Amino acid sequence: MILRARLHLTRLAVHLLVGASCAILCCGRLAGAQKDAHGKVKPTIHIELQNAQGTQIAGPDIQPLKAKAAKLTVARTYQPGDRIVFGGPQWMALRVDDNVPECFIFAPRAATENVMYEIPWGREEKQTGSAYAPESFAGDSHRISVRVLSRHELSGNRNLALNPCDLMHGDDASVQFFPHASSNSVSRSLFDFEARNAIDGRVQNGHHGVWPYQSWGPQLRTDIWWKLDFGKPVDLNKIRLMVRADFPHDSYWKSAEVEFSDGSRVPLSIGPSPEFQDFSFSKRRVTWLRIVNVVPADPAKWCSFIEVEAWGKDVH
Repeated sequence: MILRARLHLTRLAVHLLVGASCAILCCGRLAGAQKDAHGKVKPTIHIELQNAQGTQIAGPDIQPLKAKAAKLTVARTYQPGDRIVFGGPQWMALRVDDNVPECFIFAPRAATENVMYEIPWGREEKQTGSAYAPESFAGDSHRISVRVLSRHELSGNRNLALNPCDLMHGDDASVQFFPHASSNSVSRSLFDFEARNAIDGRVQNGHHGVWPYQSWGPQLRTDIWWKLDFGKPVDLNKIRLMVRADFPHDSYWKSAEVEFSDGSRVPLSIGPSPEFQDFSFSKRRVTWLRIVNVVPADPAKWCSFIEVEAWGKDVH
């Protein structure tokens, strides 16, 4: 009986040891955690590729934060559901593909939780998704990177809306990094007309549809809104708009309002120019803005924005 008790205790100890080891490995992998000689977690910057089931496909590359960057090379054709998983400081520069510009992002929980970017691959319209260059995410050789943004990069006056890495989300709670664009209307739910297209930096005008003419294109309604969320306070003093000018297919919104998170509003008088139109205002500290109360010049025709820019400075 004593022998049985000892055997039971031995088995229990083994099970507890194995379970604890698995927990440490899993947590270390999920958060890119590394510990120093005293058992304290060291800050890192890390990146890996997972498939739709969460299985690690490439990486991870885990670097101490002082290294400033983590990089990944993937020798594999992407499959639906593949995702880039990364973490580190809140302010990062993310490069998801050689054909997508580097993105300055703010990820508020990146130091303690993984951030995910699902590869826009295997979708209904095209394999790469119609809002991206056909070469993007294609082939079996990919380079991905994430790096720490410097104070110099963050301190200047810049377009705080720009984010070619923005993803579509069903609700605000699922957004993991910013800036992020959303809307209550997308024409026929097509990728080429999603809200994110108005902050991707592509400003080729005069046509509509697939890349490089993707735009925010809502339905023929006037109760629509387009929202830009910064994820934190920023100081803004200018908005720049580029209407989609595929005339005579298109019309344009001749007026609208910008509503800010502080409750203020700025009226917009918009023309049919294919170039950027600037709207300056007194500086205000806000966390989001919405374009509302749109009035089309011709209610029977499509109105869209190729790009929306929000100029100002980050608040640290």
